[in-house]
Amino acid sequence: IYGNVIHEFDPWFNYRATDYLANNGWKKFFTWFDHRAWYPLGRPVGTTIYPGMQIVSVLIWRILNEWLGYEMSLNDVCVYVPVWFGVCATMLLGWLTYECSRSVNAAVAATLIMAVIPAHLMRSVGGGYDNESVAMTAMCLTFGLWCRSLRNDDAWPIGALAGFAYVFMVAAWGGFIFVLNMIGAHCALLILF
Repeated sequence: IYGNVIHEFDPWFNYRATDYLANNGWKKFFTWFDHRAWYPLGRPVGTTIYPGMQIVSVLIWRILNEWLGYEMSLNDVCVYVPVWFGVCATMLLGWLTYECSRSVNAAVAATLIMAVIPAHLMRSVGGGYDNESVAMTAMCLTFGLWCRSLRNDDAWPIGALAGFAYVFMVAAWGGFIFVLNMIGAHCALLILF
């Protein structure tokens, strides 16, 4: 009835920030002082958000419209980003499980559980344009590449890709410290044992 709708307060702010980035570019985005947020004080947006989701959304929007010729509004991209990244996070978790267990059955089970777990579903619903959907994908990608990079000595370039995935995670969500702590603890255990 209503079409593609962004819902809740934070997703609307995130959409406004994405729209501002798309219309004004990087420099103005990172120096943008939004007088409409945190009224009456305003908010220095570029220094108080994690811009990874906005950057990725504008990139997807430009690729669809300019490179592939598939017309889609920025609003529609922002509505579907949680769904697309929710699917990616689910598939990446299956790959991570396979990488750790070498069991196709375990990978399928992990994928099925991730696909129906309420905590993941509520962060990957269409219109729920918030950082967690993008961050879960970045987190699963970081862990998957990290585990894959430990397979043998020739896999060190994959470790560098894990670093880039981690930078993406940092840009997307404030919970990046959990990933850093887990990888740091894993490194310490590998050194000790």
